[in-house]
Amino acid sequence: MSYSINSDTKYATYNGHNYGPISTTKNGLTTLVALSEADCVEMEARRLAKPAKRLNRLREKRNSILLKSDWMSNSDVTMSDTWKTYRQELRDITKTYSSIEDDGFSWPTEPS
Repeated sequence: MSYSINSDTKYATYNGHNYGPISTTKNGLTTLVALSEADCVEMEARRLAKPAKRLNRLREKRNSILLKSDWMSNSDVTMSDTWKTYRQELRDITKTYSSIEDDGFSWPTEPS
């Protein structure tokens, strides 16, 4: 793990990623302070956790949408092929996308 600080810009570099300085004010004087290595480790952990959090949000939303149509899978209801396809597309959405923010993302259209 590599950690360094640019003394001019106060940018810290950790594992090839740059982390900007923080500003502190003392006695009315604002200065820029580079992040410590421990701060960079924490920022790196947050950065690496983002994809998993985004995928979890996608799954949570998908599950919520599926729940709204679960009644159609009751034994006394005959589910149309259109609804079966829609529900399968919802279940498969995480095979194509890892986040709601992905380029080209769209939810399947609910049958009427």
